[in-house]
Amino acid sequence: MSLKNVGMGVAVALVLSAGSAVAADSDTGTITFHGMVSTNTCKVSLDQKIDQSGNDFDVTLDTVFVKDFASALGATSTLGQKKFSLSLTGCDTATVQKASAQFDSWAGTTSNEGGMLVPASNAQGAAKNVNLVLSNDGNSATDQIKVDQTNNNQKATLGTDGTANLYYKVAYTQGQGWDSTSNPVTAGTVQAQVAFTMAYE
Repeated sequence: MSLKNVGMGVAVALVLSAGSAVAADSDTGTITFHGMVSTNTCKVSLDQKIDQSGNDFDVTLDTVFVKDFASALGATSTLGQKKFSLSLTGCDTATVQKASAQFDSWAGTTSNEGGMLVPASNAQGAAKNVNLVLSNDGNSATDQIKVDQTNNNQKATLGTDGTANLYYKVAYTQGQGWDSTSNPVTAGTVQAQVAFTMAYE
């Protein structure tokens, strides 16, 4: 019985090969199918834009002026502040009750000792002596998030529908070497990148 099965398998293979040779003389092409099985616990989107693909988001701060940096702003700056949220949907409430996020500098952006985001200094047309300060803005947390340091204590409790929101804000501030007279802020673009990693409980 097993020998018959083997023989039939070879015969089918030969017929398919012959068919492929004939098809080579006509219009041919390939179709590539892409898919993925993910271990993600929740779907993450920015400001509830659930149709946004992937986990790479953009937040645009308001345009400000050099004169706005005349006085020291520090970690409590609200200059050009922009609020945003990370929205979680489709979470498995059987395994997750709370969610939080850790933030780390990314793609040429660094951070200083105070946890401020420091944009890459070699970017063409970049402003000088401008940092960004990231802070919590919800779930009973309003403190500064020190980038590249494990200190973010904002946690969102998932609803029964498997959704939650983490609220944040980002603003301009001066760089560590800033001096209003000898080393002031100069005009230019400000771009910094931060990576977030979700943590679940």
